[in-house]
Amino acid sequence: MHTRKVERPFKEELEKLVWEKPTTQIAKDFGVSGKAIEKWCKGYEIDKPLRGYWMKKDRPAPANNS
Repeated sequence: MHTRKVERPFKEELEKLVWEKPTTQIAKDFGVSGKAIEKWCKGYEIDKPLRGYWMKKDRPAPANNS
């Protein structure tokens, strides 16, 4: 019997986390790789933000020079 080295979060928790912070940060928090987070999401059938979502979200809005 194989036991997990890291406890996987419940689906609801992971679903919330992937929209709160980048996969790389979630991976650091759990001590796993980003690929592990991707596999967890795939296993739970959770949609993740598309590539570039966090860069766009963190970028300040353009100034309105009207």
